[in-house]
Amino acid sequence: MDRAEFQAVLSSRRGRLKTALTDQSVVAGLGNLLADEILWRARLRPDRLARDLTEADLRRLHSRMRSTLRSAVPAGCVPPRDSWLTGHRDDLDPRCPRCGTRLRRSRMAGRGTVWCPRCQPDG
Repeated sequence: MDRAEFQAVLSSRRGRLKTALTDQSVVAGLGNLLADEILWRARLRPDRLARDLTEADLRRLHSRMRSTLRSAVPAGCVPPRDSWLTGHRDDLDPRCPRCGTRLRRSRMAGRGTVWCPRCQPDG
């Protein structure tokens, strides 16, 4: 999906950003863990409204999606690397690998969601 198509699709969504990314009719192939990782790398909160993203947010999100997929696809999974958010989501005391802040958990569209309140502040 090129950046223009990605921006057009997300800009027209009414729901939350993570819900839009994991909706297979919007972006095919992104699952729960990948969406958390991509949003963390893009420094965007999963509960932001997709249609409220700026053009700069959308460019950054698209770029981080592509780079994350380039790393994950050859591995055949979301690798549980120490430098990745997803490498810490199941820790007893999960901390952000970037800043050390305790990770937050919630549910979105019935799926567990993890994010860093410092690296992914309110929009």
